[in-house]
Amino acid sequence: MTIRERISEHVYVFRSTMYAQVNAGLVTTDEGCVLIDTLPFPQETREILNFVENRLRSHVRYIILTHSHADHVYGAYLFPEAEVVGHLLSRELLIKHTRPALAQARQRNSALGEVTLRLPTILTERQAALRVGGFTLHIYHSPGHAPDVVNVYVQEEKVYFASDTIMPTPYFVNGNIDSLRRSLLAIKEIPRVEDVVQGHGEVLLRGEVSTVIDAQLAYLDKIEAHVQEVLAAGGGKEELNQLDLEDCGLSRIALNGLVQQLHRANMYFLYGLAKRKQSQQPAGQAAR
Repeated sequence: MTIRERISEHVYVFRSTMYAQVNAGLVTTDEGCVLIDTLPFPQETREILNFVENRLRSHVRYIILTHSHADHVYGAYLFPEAEVVGHLLSRELLIKHTRPALAQARQRNSALGEVTLRLPTILTERQAALRVGGFTLHIYHSPGHAPDVVNVYVQEEKVYFASDTIMPTPYFVNGNIDSLRRSLLAIKEIPRVEDVVQGHGEVLLRGEVSTVIDAQLAYLDKIEAHVQEVLAAGGGKEELNQLDLEDCGLSRIALNGLVQQLHRANMYFLYGLAKRKQSQQPAGQAAR
């Protein structure tokens, strides 16, 4: 059973109850609907399909896949008539990483047995706009969580789909911390945003957005400094784990506690990068 939330006259959010509170968005227009991401399991995405067909008496005309990660793309096959939009890199990553991962996931979970990947056929790069039924959806490249992430701003509804650029805890193990900083700052520059839909978790209201982004930027600075301190002192994972999420100003219980795993993974990732960089330095050169 998904959680359905209507956040404006023409925008709905569907939230997974089966995996990490993943969000999918639905923009309704007289010329069909635009689906922004799908949900992780077929039975959840079918609830969106049933809502569109039986409650709205409509159809999904476009699917925008915000990036190639499995929890956001697996349901696209349920809308075979829809055109699929995604970043240029997303198509490549779906083929290279998501498709073989799906083959393995099918062996572990029979619920995924019927899933087939759909690849974007309308490709974006830095910025694009989609006009449907009087609505303008601006698509922005927003790397950091992953290199192919795009965000979607529904101009007339003042709703911004941030995908995994904004999560209850930032996560960049498949991306780049500096790119994520830039993408977070770019969201603050978008004018007239009323609501921000995170990739996972609750919808952010206008008064929360700037505060949340500032807290996430502070988190990134805090863990980066901590990793450098641990590395300089010759410490390892035990010392890394002494920095708790709450020490960084973020909740430990968001996403049913999954954020703690994301936090540790972030620190291990930064530590590994720093160790490799250190090992590549000429002998006698001090680490910076």
